[in-house]
Amino acid sequence: MHRTGLARLGGGTIDYWSVVPIMKHSANVRFGVLLRNARKRVGMTQRQLAELSTISVRAIRDLELESTKAPRIQTISLLADALRLSKARRAELESAAGVSWDHPLIEDVAAPPAPLGPIIGRDHESGALAVLLQSSGHRLLEIVGMPGIGKSQLILKVAHDLHHSRRMPVVHLGRETARREGQPPARRGLIERIADQTGCEPTVEDVTGLFAGKDVLLTVDGRELDEDGRLELRLLLHRCSGLRVLYETSEISSAFGGSAFSVFPLSVPEWRQGKPADPDFATYPTVQFMLSRCAQLYPHIAADPAALSALAGICWLLDGIPAALEIAASWLLVHDPAQLLDIATRSPLTLITSPIGSDDALVSWLERTVGSLSSEETTGLRRLADAETWTVEEAIGILRRPPSDALRVIHLLRTYGLVRQVHSVHGGRTRFAVLNLVRHLLDADASGPTGWTASGAGHVTRADSIL
Repeated sequence: MHRTGLARLGGGTIDYWSVVPIMKHSANVRFGVLLRNARKRVGMTQRQLAELSTISVRAIRDLELESTKAPRIQTISLLADALRLSKARRAELESAAGVSWDHPLIEDVAAPPAPLGPIIGRDHESGALAVLLQSSGHRLLEIVGMPGIGKSQLILKVAHDLHHSRRMPVVHLGRETARREGQPPARRGLIERIADQTGCEPTVEDVTGLFAGKDVLLTVDGRELDEDGRLELRLLLHRCSGLRVLYETSEISSAFGGSAFSVFPLSVPEWRQGKPADPDFATYPTVQFMLSRCAQLYPHIAADPAALSALAGICWLLDGIPAALEIAASWLLVHDPAQLLDIATRSPLTLITSPIGSDDALVSWLERTVGSLSSEETTGLRRLADAETWTVEEAIGILRRPPSDALRVIHLLRTYGLVRQVHSVHGGRTRFAVLNLVRHLLDADASGPTGWTASGAGHVTRADSIL
């Protein structure tokens, strides 16, 4: 069934058109003619346009027949995107609808940067976030997930799309990088940083006056805020009813009581050692990403079933975590896919620290998170790791606990991101698995220090496993 303006998230249903405010307009019969001509120019039927734009066929028909005299700006934007209109034709369509923009910040604020790296397989999440941000009931969204899972890139994509499509102005607070020699990065106050972006005076009164009565999106990295910054953010949310916030964090506990939007590992093929390559492996965004990184060094790799299977195995062993795949791909300069798969099979933890840097944030986070579990939760994690994949019903038996206790442990591990959803047969029960990286971390902890050396923040890596 095609979407017709509805999106589901967490069991709830949001209607695109009921949550986006109607923009000021004057009816103009040219709108229907322009829309119909633009659709025919690219050879689309009304149904094809409906599928691409997520607007119902009936709504498109009514717009073309001028039965709808008040096209909403969100509707216009989705249609223009689906038709790939040039800036000039988009402006013509907006003008025909009589749109009057009430967002001077669109012109005055520096546009958020486009993502620097590839956005792998996050179309569903970015679409859901855009809808939620335009809903009056979701003013603060805490984007939660482990380091390297793709939170920053996802936020950049959503912010960039909203701002450039003119649906909502965005004040993007990039990560602070200024530092004095031997000192941590300089931290400025939240209000001061907003003032730098918008050109207003660095006072609460000026910033709230600028945001008052306007729909504005503010993006914030939680690591950049101290307690004073969090207090300032609460104050802005209280005073500015149109303010929306995307708050990035790796912490599970809510800092503000907003809605949590969890970012999980990407879908990966269900690969097994020695299993013949499946042509469907190449349809997974994670495998496509690895293929693109191999293209220069191994031009004919896509036609090599063994190499394709190796790349699928690497994606599976690294749990579909974008940063882990990016670092693993950098090792293709010295290892072919088969060698890289062998390393990932023996010790995937060694592949998630960059060969040219000392970024161990993901390993440190995994160690800290697993280490924070109670003895009961750790025992449950080990039992679930030994069972490979399982449904919730099967997990209750595996944990050997009363159902209420077992469900609490399962929910906690899933919330922390230590468990991922695995591909299920259509119509079958949803299945889960403990992350492969967590399995190896547990194995390393159980085997003791023999053959391992400490690095970074104390995590263990095998000294010869990358050779």
